[in-house]
Amino acid sequence: MTSDIDENSKKDIIERLLMLDEEISLIFDNEEYYEIVIVGGSALLLINKLSRATLDVDTILCSDELKPYIEKYDINSNVVAYRNNFADDYYNRRIKLDIPSKKITFYSASLEDIIISKLSSPRHEDAIDIRNPKIIESVDWDVLDAIVKSDDFK
Repeated sequence: MTSDIDENSKKDIIERLLMLDEEISLIFDNEEYYEIVIVGGSALLLINKLSRATLDVDTILCSDELKPYIEKYDINSNVVAYRNNFADDYYNRRIKLDIPSKKITFYSASLEDIIISKLSSPRHEDAIDIRNPKIIESVDWDVLDAIVKSDDFK
């Protein structure tokens, strides 16, 4: 039953991202491409590391042109708390998501960057997320260690 919920959550998130992309492709008839970097539980779900349902989509980076349109798709770019828990160079580790879009390239923050942000969260569900065996087995401990020790992490 849980995996059905997870698949439904993932499908719902992808559908909303594609609807946003479709709207943007109709509004901006140009050669430009835009980007969104997704963080939190929805990012973990999209990179197949989360074992619980989630529907919220938080972004740490969203092209300015997209900001007036994302709220109606339940996408939140006002994540100051998240931003404060990411190393300045998180962008270099982002993961391109396999979402067939027209105008927007969707990324997830790296697993290691998400773990660090969740370690700083007071929410119980974030602590549960990072103790998930799938996450523990997938994390690159050397990368995680390097991020924490880097000058880019504040």
